[in-house]
Amino acid sequence: MDNVIIQHKKEYDEAPQVIVEVPGTCTLLGSYADACRGWSLVGTDVLTLFVAISFRDDQMVRLTNATLNDRKRFNLGNIKYRKEDRWGNYIKGVIAVLANDGVSLPGMNVTVEGPLLLGDNQMVSSSIALGVCMALDTLMDLKLSLTSLIRISYQANTSFNSELCKISDLLTILNGAKGKVLFFDLQHVTFQELDFPFTEDSKEYVALIVDSKISPNAMREEISAKRKDIEKAFMKLKEQKPGGFIRDFPESELSARVVPLDEDLRHICEYVLMESRLANDAASLLTHKDASLYGKTMVRVQAGLRDLLEVTCPEVDWLTKRASETNGCLGSVLISNGFSGNVMVLLSKQALPSYIGRLEDYEHIFGFHPRWYIYEGGGSAKVVFPIHT
Repeated sequence: MDNVIIQHKKEYDEAPQVIVEVPGTCTLLGSYADACRGWSLVGTDVLTLFVAISFRDDQMVRLTNATLNDRKRFNLGNIKYRKEDRWGNYIKGVIAVLANDGVSLPGMNVTVEGPLLLGDNQMVSSSIALGVCMALDTLMDLKLSLTSLIRISYQANTSFNSELCKISDLLTILNGAKGKVLFFDLQHVTFQELDFPFTEDSKEYVALIVDSKISPNAMREEISAKRKDIEKAFMKLKEQKPGGFIRDFPESELSARVVPLDEDLRHICEYVLMESRLANDAASLLTHKDASLYGKTMVRVQAGLRDLLEVTCPEVDWLTKRASETNGCLGSVLISNGFSGNVMVLLSKQALPSYIGRLEDYEHIFGFHPRWYIYEGGGSAKVVFPIHT
């Protein structure tokens, strides 16, 4: 928090009136389950961003991204999406939605700062939008409900910015807790809080997140294109199931080629339905602390990502292959936490030094120095200044 205060004072020659800290999210399983309104397991993660705001006495809004050393500005009388404003549009979107709701806003100075700002657009837009919403709610005493915070952030991202935004991510950011993950039923937009048993406090098994450190854009375009293919595939599949929940479509009918889909679309539907079902199964495995079966679930999802959805890269393949070769490792899978090529590896504490040792070979082969940490689950978005007692 100290750095965002320093940067705000440096830029605007005044201290911020409010600061909100916002975490990113980590989808452990079910990253694509929104396509079939299935199930997913999501927690918050360690990387965060800060939103600091102070009011002005005119109609100007000045924006500073201290992490990217970038600046934007606009007038409250002319709030328009501009492609060149990039991250600034995420702040603009919230202000536009509030103005459309009839909220009379003053000019303001806004600073955003934190490592999460280096994440992908979906993650950054969701976190910034909620942070700005919470900051203005605090400063202006808007008394926004949880539902309103989510609605405003969602509209800012989808309507104003045309960005993919998941209600489950917004709910996770607002409800995350250390050592917990949220199990989502995306059809009914409900969730259940579960203990995540594979943290540093675990006596036997830990979930390691390995950041492959590949280029941020290495997989983003591929995944963005794949999401369009997924949308197309499920539009076709829904034509074959006019009633009921699409997540309940019999996988057997896909594998038996009963449904008239081409091979690529069939593989996509097979994967998404399988991933959703496995996320549902995994929730009970977490509850029972069944590390062995949870690890096997991770392996099945990763195999599907590679063979059916065809979302992978050499670095991820190397990290997951080395995991499978390590005694005491139960499984590994590509996760969605806003950064390309991050893999979760479930292994015994005794096996941890062995796998970490293999990462030296990774650096020699690919030229990237991987970062790793034990997943604990982060906290929730919160106002950190002024401190309320």
